[in-house]
Amino acid sequence: MRPLLYVVGETLGWFACILGAAHGRHWLGAAVVTTLLVLHLVTRATRSIRRILMIVFVSVIFGFCFDSLLILIGVYTPARWVLPAPLATIWLMVLWANFALIVDVPLGRLQDHLVLAAIFGGIFGPVAYLGGQRFGAIQIAEPAAFNIGVLTVAWALGLAALMFLARSLPDFAPSPRVRPEP
Repeated sequence: MRPLLYVVGETLGWFACILGAAHGRHWLGAAVVTTLLVLHLVTRATRSIRRILMIVFVSVIFGFCFDSLLILIGVYTPARWVLPAPLATIWLMVLWANFALIVDVPLGRLQDHLVLAAIFGGIFGPVAYLGGQRFGAIQIAEPAAFNIGVLTVAWALGLAALMFLARSLPDFAPSPRVRPEP
């Protein structure tokens, strides 16, 4: 049941980022994803807060470089907010932070199965960009079929690389919850 809750939260964060960007309310995604991150940290179960924050940090840096490269080579154009082209916008980095919240729980098995991660990324990465275009947050450049192919390859390699990075991060021991003495 818990992995399903993470996927629902990730989906909620995705829609908040995409619809916020599409309608000039870029702060909406940041507010929702920050709330999801706090909930994630509070309900972390046996996972370390340091590991969760490291995965978020690595994902945001990775995603910033990943999307900035895709923007630079002309694959797509996002709705701009704060940072100039060709840099990935703030709402895209928030989207990567949102994605990081499912890296260890629902997608955790992909860290040990990088080929499966590549297949998963090659399928669902472009679908997310097509959804972003449908809602008006991004515009995939013409020829669209070619650029969707680029997104397929980029996401196949990118998700496998991100899962490898997550697997390589230290697995900190969770900090014990302090209980007040009677």
